[in-house]
Amino acid sequence: MYFKKLIFAVLLCGMAAPAFSQDFDVSGRRRPGEDGTVRIQSSLSISVPVKEGDDMAIQQETALRSFYKLVAGSCAMVIETIADSCEITNVTTNVNSKDRGVNGPQIGVTGQITMKVKFKASLSKTAP
Repeated sequence: MYFKKLIFAVLLCGMAAPAFSQDFDVSGRRRPGEDGTVRIQSSLSISVPVKEGDDMAIQQETALRSFYKLVAGSCAMVIETIADSCEITNVTTNVNSKDRGVNGPQIGVTGQITMKVKFKASLSKTAP
């Protein structure tokens, strides 16, 4: 139960403020590509407690699978909120173990997701 809550919290934090990676035009707006799309990036990070006595490789694989499940839902969330279309174009990951801290040993998975999106028309309208 704790693990599911942790993943949900990380997903909300990671997706709430995606970092946009395109150039801005002179008016301060994001400049779309030739096809009207821009690339956006999000960072995700999850930590999973290490279970003593369990195989570390299996635990790392489980943590990585959880991370990829979050990645798989990224475009759905972007389409639900700000875009008409979305395509994941790149994913990077890093898996490590941490032995320090109050929570004991943990497996950490961090990564970047790059998506090619076309914003909803209502977002690109200018104010009068």
